[in-house]
Amino acid sequence: MLIPSKYENLEKSLLVVSAAIISLLKIKRMNLEDLFRKAEKGKSISLDLFYDALTFLWIADIIETDGFHVFLKRS
Repeated sequence: MLIPSKYENLEKSLLVVSAAIISLLKIKRMNLEDLFRKAEKGKSISLDLFYDALTFLWIADIIETDGFHVFLKRS
């Protein structure tokens, strides 16, 4: 769910995970596995939530993919 409810753990919210992915991609371009390992460190997010966050960022036109590599879109 995009909008968090009062019963949801905010660390595992789609918006928070998406922000963490953006922060990691600002540093450097990464492949999917490395990005997932760094994003889940300390948060223990599921693979489904990770892919939901990537899909959200891709639909919002924030990230691009090239094979298995993910990077921020140049504006």
